Amino acid sequence: MEASLQPGERRALPTRLSPSRASDFKRCPKLFEYKTILGLSTPNTVATARGTLFHLVFEHLFDFPRAERTRENARSLVSPGWELLTHPDKADDEVSDPMERRLRDTSGLWIELLEADTWDLSSKLERAADYRLLAPSGSQEEANIISQVEQLVDNYFEKDIEHVQDFDPHGREVHVQAQLGDLTVHGYIDRLDVHQTQSGEEHWFISDYKTGKPPQAQYASESFFGMRVYALLLEEERGIRPHKLRLVYPSADRVTGIVTEVVDEALQIRTKSQVLQIWEEIKTCDTQEHWPTKKAKLCNWCHFQEQCPAFA
Repeated sequence: MEASLQPGERRALPTRLSPSRASDFKRCPKLFEYKTILGLSTPNTVATARGTLFHLVFEHLFDFPRAERTRENARSLVSPGWELLTHPDKADDEVSDPMERRLRDTSGLWIELLEADTWDLSSKLERAADYRLLAPSGSQEEANIISQVEQLVDNYFEKDIEHVQDFDPHGREVHVQAQLGDLTVHGYIDRLDVHQTQSGEEHWFISDYKTGKPPQAQYASESFFGMRVYALLLEEERGIRPHKLRLVYPSADRVTGIVTEVVDEALQIRTKSQVLQIWEEIKTCDTQEHWPTKKAKLCNWCHFQEQCPAFA
């Protein structure tokens, strides 16, 4: 388990980088410093809680046989899924709901099975405490999160955004990792699919659920950054080049609910160059002990405004 930092203490530059941390630096080097070098956490929000719960529901919806991947079964995972997120360390005799038991069995989230004093358990408990603070048990905030995710499930099925009964994912929460120069890059793919074409070719797809609104055309490219990195890692590590990247928006409709980008050699080369350039810039900031601010519209939602020089 990673030791907590004392006030004013700084972490050494990490040797591994995830797409989300690279995105932090692209957005603002000072944000990267706050979160990665100083180890400052950002509180969960209703939006992040809603997104995490939806991801959990659709990860486990594929545990059902194809014919049972219905809206009703997806809905039945929502409340037990929230219980899983807010109380990951329940004992066997504390759970009577059959769907919650099913989720805990497939996730291994029983206190009897969790290893004490591990980073994984500590992070789960910390996130659970954040969720309970954000939406206490029995509160209107909790009811709203559950209701909003149920509405996303309803819309996903009613608008026929995907046909989940027609395919089985190759993998869910797939970890990918590769060495790029002196940097290790890693991350988790929401869903990895493979389909056979009529000619017998295998086409691979990386799919990622997004519970916000589909991006406007001028921002769509930026939304794919993390997935481009996943595509690069998949090819570097396993020799598999995905055919397409797919952003799945359950709040949209059949036409706008899936935004795609084709992966080709040129995209892979650009992505690798971009990641390595970001890493060189990170190392320069670290050497110079200077992490500049980059003011933009997203600053309005930044948790670190009070301490940021741009808002002094």
